[in-house]
Amino acid sequence: MQDLEFIAKTIHTMTENVANTETVHKIMGLANDYARTMKFPKQKTDWTDEQLTKYFNMIEKLIDMPVEYSDIDFEGMDIQEKLKAVGLDSTEITPGLQDSSGIVGEVVNKMAEQAKYRKDLKCPYCKSMVYDNRNSKKSDKSPDFTCSSNDPVVCGGHTGKWRKSWWLDNSDIPEEWGV
Repeated sequence: MQDLEFIAKTIHTMTENVANTETVHKIMGLANDYARTMKFPKQKTDWTDEQLTKYFNMIEKLIDMPVEYSDIDFEGMDIQEKLKAVGLDSTEITPGLQDSSGIVGEVVNKMAEQAKYRKDLKCPYCKSMVYDNRNSKKSDKSPDFTCSSNDPVVCGGHTGKWRKSWWLDNSDIPEEWGV
């Protein structure tokens, strides 16, 4: 449980050298916004020591801001500029524009890969048709090829629980498939 008188005195001491009362109000508003963003309890008396320290640190950063911005100026900034203005470092991770030839190349490669779909594959264990799942895989862990026989008596590759499956990166893909 935090002491409100201590919090008020600390904030007063921290902000007593700020010349403009409007700036003090902005600092306190931003610090309170920070506390709400970080989901601190609504009552400062319920804050932990760590939360109170973070709140005081935010006030200190806001006081040390080199430039005072008007509300209009601040609202006109993008998010990176706002973060920098309140003393927080951030890194822009939005990728730049991709060259259109790269996009076209990716589409052409994907279409060529889909054209490799095979309907002529036969299971080496039971000679049943093999499904080529490369175009419809939901996950990289799903098999690329699966025997159509769901009966372990018919297909010797069937484990009893799972029908025979193959992945492109396995060495047990039959050579006659030419994959």
